[in-house]
Amino acid sequence: MAEAVRSKVRSKKVDLLKGPVTSSIVRLAIPIMAGSFLSLAYNLTDMFWVGRLGTQAVAAVGTGGLLMWVSDGILSIMRIGGQVHCGQAYGRGKIDQVRSYGRESLRLGYLAAFFLFLLYFFAAGPIISIFNFNEAVTHGDAIIYLQVSSFGLFATFGGRILSALLTTAGNSKSPFIANAIGLMANMILDPLMITTLDMGVFGAALATVIAQVIVLLILLVIAKNDEIFNNLQLFSRPIAWKNVAEILRIGLPAGAQSLIRSMVTIVISRMVVQFGDLSVAVQRFGSQVESISWMTADGFGSAVSAFIAQNYGAGKGRRVKKGYLSAFLIVLIICIFTTSILYFFAADITSLFMGEPEAIAGGRAYLQILSASQILLGLEIITIAAFSALGQTRFTAIVSTIFIGSRIPLAAWLSSTPLGVNGIWWTMTITTNVVAVVFILAFISYLKKLEREQVIDFKSL
Repeated sequence: MAEAVRSKVRSKKVDLLKGPVTSSIVRLAIPIMAGSFLSLAYNLTDMFWVGRLGTQAVAAVGTGGLLMWVSDGILSIMRIGGQVHCGQAYGRGKIDQVRSYGRESLRLGYLAAFFLFLLYFFAAGPIISIFNFNEAVTHGDAIIYLQVSSFGLFATFGGRILSALLTTAGNSKSPFIANAIGLMANMILDPLMITTLDMGVFGAALATVIAQVIVLLILLVIAKNDEIFNNLQLFSRPIAWKNVAEILRIGLPAGAQSLIRSMVTIVISRMVVQFGDLSVAVQRFGSQVESISWMTADGFGSAVSAFIAQNYGAGKGRRVKKGYLSAFLIVLIICIFTTSILYFFAADITSLFMGEPEAIAGGRAYLQILSASQILLGLEIITIAAFSALGQTRFTAIVSTIFIGSRIPLAAWLSSTPLGVNGIWWTMTITTNVVAVVFILAFISYLKKLEREQVIDFKSL
């Protein structure tokens, strides 16, 4: 029985070092994208049920969710650092190194989750006060949501890191199955806890935590039957400090980039609050719908990161270059399609989830303005993933910090004009488009440098 399970796990892996480039990336990316769309479906379902509690509840849950997104910045340190080193070690055929990097990234992840739990649970009140909500109910609900959600950090960190490690080894199907089961459980628990049991915002948070635990348990079973990650010995093996340092060297710049993005988003959210809780609800709703583009790109980003990391480790430069270009073209086509949907059907989409005429008008404006950045946003995600796979996270962190930081003064200025809150939405679009162009040009230049200096072989596939 156990051997049969292990055989199934092996059969789900995609060989990223041999065979057609485009089909390998697509096969790896499809389960990740499918999982992303399931996540989007859950988020919209969650928004639908929470929306029945009113715009104040939407604003509260959205704010709690935003703070949980801040934790993703911490998580990305271990996830990206471990993923890049595991991928490159896998490409070199050093399986013991793959296990060691995987072990240390998980240890770091659980340690970070513990400290974040203490912060979010015991300091929820002061943290939520940063947003200066106009309504006391919104403030109270946001505290409840954050405190309950903090219990899911251990499962979230463990699950996300395990998913990244399995994907790096060419297995994205198993994480998809685990996440699909968890998301379906969440979609069932949401209406049960929010409305049937009348648990409100508390129920929404609890449903998410239960689903996260389910996902982690399934992934642990999958990892136990994986030929690489089946014996990580998290609690018995001594700490490999050199590998910890290497994970942090790659992961810290990426984590800092994500954290700064989150902090800037919080500052901008405070600007949005000045226009009323309705504008906050529009922003939270709009960001969920808008994620249709970046979730798709993120799926390909994870796939191209694993592909490039393995082939860079194996010294196959031509496959690195072709892998990036293949993902670039696919994401370009997809994001043209999603841009059209967000622009032409903005009002129709908003009216499905928000009933007030002012909310529909605000949601339409948000989606149409942000639609102008979706194409370059998708290409930016692919390019940052490619840079990360090559170990160049410091460059992307510096450039991102400059442009993301510029959002604060630009948003303050544009929102003070007749554009009002729409000026904030235009800030997001403008800065996204500019930084994406910078990254794309820089990556093309970096590939030419690798080829010119013959760092890896660009002649054979």
